[in-house]
Amino acid sequence: MAETRVPVETMEVRDPETLRAIAHPVRQRILMQLAVVGHGRAADLAKAIDQPANSVSFHLRVLAKAGMIVEAPEHARDKRDRVWTNVATSYNVKPGAGGAADLILRPTIDWLSEVFAHGDHEETRDAGRTFMLTTMLLTRGEANELVHELSELLNRWSERSLAAARDDAGDGREVYQLLTAVAPRDDPRGDAAGPAKD
Repeated sequence: MAETRVPVETMEVRDPETLRAIAHPVRQRILMQLAVVGHGRAADLAKAIDQPANSVSFHLRVLAKAGMIVEAPEHARDKRDRVWTNVATSYNVKPGAGGAADLILRPTIDWLSEVFAHGDHEETRDAGRTFMLTTMLLTRGEANELVHELSELLNRWSERSLAAARDDAGDGREVYQLLTAVAPRDDPRGDAAGPAKD
């Protein structure tokens, strides 16, 4: 029997192909579902994330080509059975990755704008939505300390949510996203690229 694979802790996303692979929201859901269940077939993943099986099969091929998931033959019923697992427990997109702003940041900002454009409705007020913009006077060392503490906090909540989802798959959990940015507000590199393209 094949040996069970243990995912590495963090995979750094640096190249455009991997960046395009992780940028798609359905592929993000697939990676998250695999993190919950450990491994899965296309049909099971499609049912779990409520997507067509042929679409999920396509997205699995994209993720595999980008090296973000691998087959787990130790969980397969036979040689024709394709079972997939994540190669990492988390994915870190490096700021310098080519196209990161267009592929991930701008769609995320658009999503955020849409969420808060409809945030005054009664049914969304207690749905865990908030927006915080805080300005601080920090030294570079303090900023690094803040980033470290935020990373620890987010990792702790991510692990907690995944563990809870493994224990009870039917508890009404939804996918939430948190956008965190820490940088000098007057960093001249922020204007280096010129105005955003339409």
